[in-house]
Amino acid sequence: MRSRLSKLHLLCLGLLFMLSTTGTVASAATPADMQDFNHYTFAVMWHPGVCATWTNAGTACKDLSPEAKVNQEWTMHGLWASRPQKLMASGMNGPTWWHYGCYWFNPNHALPKDNCENPALNLPTQLHQRLYAHMPMANICLDRHEYYKHVACFGETPEQFFPKELDLLDKLNATSFTAFIRNHRGQWVSRNAILHAFAESFKVKNGDALELRCETPGRHTHETEHQGTILTQAWITIHQDKLDEFPAVGSLEEGRKGNCAEKIHILK
Repeated sequence: MRSRLSKLHLLCLGLLFMLSTTGTVASAATPADMQDFNHYTFAVMWHPGVCATWTNAGTACKDLSPEAKVNQEWTMHGLWASRPQKLMASGMNGPTWWHYGCYWFNPNHALPKDNCENPALNLPTQLHQRLYAHMPMANICLDRHEYYKHVACFGETPEQFFPKELDLLDKLNATSFTAFIRNHRGQWVSRNAILHAFAESFKVKNGDALELRCETPGRHTHETEHQGTILTQAWITIHQDKLDEFPAVGSLEEGRKGNCAEKIHILK
């Protein structure tokens, strides 16, 4: 009964995202309207770098031993749809979409003060265990944030969404690109060498689909105005209807340039 009520609660929340809106951009949006977007940003984390630079990671960084699996491969951040055409036509700009996402459809566009203010997802046991094994930041409610900000207004349930992104992560971690990052833990590596390793692994001419994110301790930012040296994330641009083909060449699209310095420290 509790599981049924939780699922009903999630469906009601999704409906409220659509109905409790303000402004012309929000009022016309429905899950069907949201399907016309160009690409996904597949965001993954390098856990040792994140734990060294994020000041709010807390219990998510309880195991920093080099032998731990989460410190030898990419961990999950999110899978973010780009701005739907309906919202673009209504005048929403890119920065507004990335700031609010599905939170835009909250009354008065209200953002939660903390990720853990979002309702718990109550995932099936097997999916919960798989997600938490590959998304350490779920221990500080990143899973809730990712669902309610980037997924809920598109009409997918957590049970539909999270296996999809976890399958992408499995594919990425099986590539020679991830092996390159793992084999260079503890070293300073040139940004161009990492981009070259990505291009070779994905059999593309260059690393344009890869946005490398780097930070410095105590200066966590999603923006590109600050150039960092510690590898924290990789954001890969994937065409909207090519997720099933990833990591094939035709699945990738050009993304942003990232904010890493010429020399990057891959922590272990």
